[in-house]
Amino acid sequence: MKFSTLLPALLATTATAQTASSAYTDAKTGITYQAFSNANVLFGLALDANGTQTDFIGTIVAKGKGWAGVSLGGPMVGKLLVAAWPNSNAVVSTFRKATAKANPPTATGSFTTTPIAAGTFVNTTHFSYTFLCKGCILADGSTFKASGAAETIGWAHSTAAPATPASAGTALNHHSSEGTVKVNVVGAQSAKYGTWAALAAPAKAVGFKA
Repeated sequence: MKFSTLLPALLATTATAQTASSAYTDAKTGITYQAFSNANVLFGLALDANGTQTDFIGTIVAKGKGWAGVSLGGPMVGKLLVAAWPNSNAVVSTFRKATAKANPPTATGSFTTTPIAAGTFVNTTHFSYTFLCKGCILADGSTFKASGAAETIGWAHSTAAPATPASAGTALNHHSSEGTVKVNVVGAQSAKYGTWAALAAPAKAVGFKA
C-alpha cells in the first residue's frame, strides 16, 4: 500500500500541514488518537481518561527511509524528543534532548518506550512506530501536560537516513521539514487506554506490511 493511500483522511498529498489535531482511529490497532499530519509524517497521541498520568501511547508514521520525530513540549530546544527510523525490517527509536539547535544528544531518564506490534512495521514506502511511552510526561516543562486542554507538540522529518541506522545513538542529520501543532489533549483521553496499553510488547522485526 502506498503512503498516499495509507491514511486517506489525514495524510494529504500536499505539503500543507495541519495546525491542530483531529480524531483518527488506526485500523490495525483499533487505537483512537488525536493526530496531526502532512505529506510526509503523522503523529498520534492517546491518553488515559483521568488526565493525571505520566504515560501515553504514540504513533509515528513517516514516508521514506529517513527519520521522524516529535518534541513533546513544542520547539525542540530543552524538550524531550522521541525519534524513530527504519533499519531493514525493524524500527529503531531513541530519546533525545537538545540544548541548542543542533544534532540532539541521547537523553536518559526513567522514561521508556515499548512498541505495539500491530502498529509497528516497515514497508516499501513508509514506516510506522506505535509505542507505549512510560514515564514520558514530565513535570519539568520539557513535555506537554496531561491535564492541559490543548498543548503544543513539535515535529520533524528527514528524507535522509541517519548515519548508522542500526544504532539508537546515531547522529541525526538535519531535518528536511519541521513545525509545531496544537494537540487536543482532552480529545486524546479514552476509557479504553488500559486495553490499548496492554498491547505493548518487546520489539520484533516486522517488514513489508500492507
